[in-house]
Order: sequence, then structure tokens, then C-alpha cells
Amino acid sequence: MYKELEEFLCLFDVTPNVSVLDLNIQCDDITKTLNSLVSPFDGTVTTINTNILNELKIKIRKSNYDYGVISNSILDSTDNETLMKIITGGIRDSGHIIILEKKDKDLEEIYNLLEEYDYGAISSIDIFEEYSLIMGKKLHMWGMD
Repeated sequence: MYKELEEFLCLFDVTPNVSVLDLNIQCDDITKTLNSLVSPFDGTVTTINTNILNELKIKIRKSNYDYGVISNSILDSTDNETLMKIITGGIRDSGHIIILEKKDKDLEEIYNLLEEYDYGAISSIDIFEEYSLIMGKKLHMWGMD
């Protein structure tokens, strides 16, 4: 697992005061790794351990995060649209979303959700043995209705 986490850290372009949203229920190693990554740069990791949409609406601050790392299963959510709306609202323009999904899940629905919520440069990266990793960049949509 150490090598996997080391490769995972290479996905981040860490700058001073970087802010990461860690939506996480069962991947404590991810949370510890993110904290060790940002602490030397006075960055913050906001870890939220719930998938209850009403709690997420309250806890996720709008346009506050450079990265959103979601290791809860988006595909198991009862309302994918609302979940993506909440997460996308928390990520700054030009921020990144990183989704970890169990390897046995079909990822086409995640790709479609990311496109629908204006993420570009969507790619799947094979780092983890147990998880598929999908990453996208939130696009500027100035002037769009």
C-alpha cells in the first residue's frame, strides 16, 4: 500500500495554503497521506465522514477547495446528481476532483457525471489494487448559462 500512496501523492500540485476536501468513510490511509502532504505547506485537509446529503450541504464550504478527493462510492449514492452538485460547488474553478471507486464498478456513469458537471481532462489512472481512480479538472464556465 505504501507504493500506491506514494504514486497517489504525485497527482497533487501542492502550493502554500492548499486546501483539500477529503470525503471519506473507510480509507483512513488516504486521509493520513493527504494530511502529511499538505502540512509542510500550511495546507488544510477537511475530512468529512458522511454520505448523508443534508450533512454534506452544511459541511462543504462553497469554492473553498483546490482538490476534492472522494473515496466514498459515488455510484452507491441514492442521489448522484445532488452529490455531484454539492462536491462541485465546494471545488474552486480550475480545481481537481479525484474519485476512488471499487474496481468491480462500471465507471461510465462517473465519466458521464463529470462531463455533465463541466469537468475536463478526465482520466482513469491505475494506481490502487482495489480502486479505480478517476481524475478531472473543473473548468471555468464564465459566460455560460
